[in-house]
Amino acid sequence: MIVMAILLMLIPGLALADNAVMQELGTKAAKAAMQDLKVEKGDANLLILTSAGHAIVDGETSQGAIKGLMNESGNCIGDGNLFQVLRPHWKPVWFFFFDKATGEAVYLQANSKSLNGSLEDFKALSDDKVFSKISKANVDIDYLRNHTDEGNATFNGKAFGGNEFSLAGIANVWARGGSFDFIQATCFHDHLCPGVTSGLFLAKFVEGKLPINNISAESYKVISCPNWCKDDLLQMRWDATPGKSGMFVMALTDAEKKAVPGIAGIYIRWNDTAKSGDALALAYNFSAVQLPTWTGPSWGSKLYQDIVLMDWTDKPEAFITILKEFKVDSAMLAQMQNAGMHPLKVAGVM
Repeated sequence: MIVMAILLMLIPGLALADNAVMQELGTKAAKAAMQDLKVEKGDANLLILTSAGHAIVDGETSQGAIKGLMNESGNCIGDGNLFQVLRPHWKPVWFFFFDKATGEAVYLQANSKSLNGSLEDFKALSDDKVFSKISKANVDIDYLRNHTDEGNATFNGKAFGGNEFSLAGIANVWARGGSFDFIQATCFHDHLCPGVTSGLFLAKFVEGKLPINNISAESYKVISCPNWCKDDLLQMRWDATPGKSGMFVMALTDAEKKAVPGIAGIYIRWNDTAKSGDALALAYNFSAVQLPTWTGPSWGSKLYQDIVLMDWTDKPEAFITILKEFKVDSAMLAQMQNAGMHPLKVAGVM
């Protein structure tokens, strides 16, 4: 009994010690980056992106690092300047700090071996021992347009541990007023690309044509056929996840895509009380609008598109065509969701 009591006392202490190391990791990252960027605590121009909370190091979760980041920087989720970027749990813990006033960014990747000791030992470690990679670069798109050699070094040299496109894209759109919900969905997708933006446009279009009028009975269901990056935004915005039967994802062959040019799936406003719904089969044309072109290195093309597309967020209809409007009942919905059926043929679109 005495031994058990001692163990029960020790185990919470050990857990707190491990979490304290993670918190100190976040503190060290924020302190180092903010000194390098010359920004003060609470600076509204500072954005922090991190994999902390998703990464697991030697069986220890990393959410404690977020507390350290918040305490040291003054940034928080509620202010829309701290976001967790989805990564698989076996990937490293990293931190990205971006100053929109200058376009400069600092990236720090944790050295997992440094996290195994006591809190006291960890506090004594220098930054070059705590972080396996520390790098700094300007990622503002306007700066990169005029300094492509620096951009080549950042992107081709993997200055941010292979996360260059992901972090630069999110940072640039955030700096230009990207909404919290859009940035959050982008972080779930793990990067920003025109495919994610198309999801925002499709969502806004459907919400305009088929608004939710009964929040207790109605929801959106998506027959994603074909799938692309849009689907991750729709999951976040509509809570339309495959696990809750809100989304069914199916690929199309090249021949099937050619048969229905631009097909972007079927979108249903479903009433679970009436067991019926209204549906739209939609096409999406990425080339419908002549956008300004990027003339620099290839790494900047989609990054630039991400930014210029933000001017079209209130005009989604410019990219979208209704192929068919129709009613859906329980039997038809089941057919469209069934693995043995072709949803576009069931809907009469193909």
